[in-house]
Amino acid sequence: MELWSKVAFSLGTGAILWVLHRWIGKYPPPLPESRDRGRELREVLLLWLVAVAVPVLRIYVIAPWLERALSDRTLRELVNVPLLSLPYLALPLYVCVRQHRWTAKDLGLVWRVRSRSVAVFAVAFGVLSGSVPILTGQAVMGFDPLPAGEFLLLVYTNSFLEEFYHRGVIQSKLERALGQGRAVLWGGVLFGLTHVAFDVSRLMATQGLVAVLLTVLLQSMAGWFFGIVYMKTRSLWPGIACHYSVNWLSAILAGLLR
Repeated sequence: MELWSKVAFSLGTGAILWVLHRWIGKYPPPLPESRDRGRELREVLLLWLVAVAVPVLRIYVIAPWLERALSDRTLRELVNVPLLSLPYLALPLYVCVRQHRWTAKDLGLVWRVRSRSVAVFAVAFGVLSGSVPILTGQAVMGFDPLPAGEFLLLVYTNSFLEEFYHRGVIQSKLERALGQGRAVLWGGVLFGLTHVAFDVSRLMATQGLVAVLLTVLLQSMAGWFFGIVYMKTRSLWPGIACHYSVNWLSAILAGLLR
């Protein structure tokens, strides 16, 4: 995405965030304040460092190994299921359920949403964002048609695990330690830094510092959007549906239209 496009996209995304924040749905009562806020923040830092390390390992170690070992893309994505489940599912479940006695409701693993208007807005935004790139030619994850099995696996590896980890766990911990507003703010920033950390050197070399800062801002805005959706609905599923549509609907449509 060109620099001017990032600026325009940032302004548009900011307007959508403001509308979602101010006029769609209501914020629920805050989660109970933690008795040990310092521990919550230390665990957030640990989980964030894991979230930074895992993509680096995937890009530079796991992905090249899988490409040499398996020629089929769907099989490679299938192998990613247990590999990603260990850091993104097993670790936070141990921390939250075993150590803090959280329930499925505490983690957002409920179908009932507190705000239907926010859920509908999130899904509609995801479908629109995933469809528009067909006209503009600038998809988030590209237009390459993938096997149906891989699209199905990506619901889990690309959408569910990210929302569970960043919203259900990290943002919920931040809310218990810092309150609602700062939980969304810092949860989004951590989400943005996670997605840019392994790409800083390339962006600096090709587009410069301004591009790095704009990329961090855009990724953080995505985190704020999903964070507000999660907080107002108290359910992971609207954010998962939106996240998946934004990333992969363009590729699905491109495959269907060929």
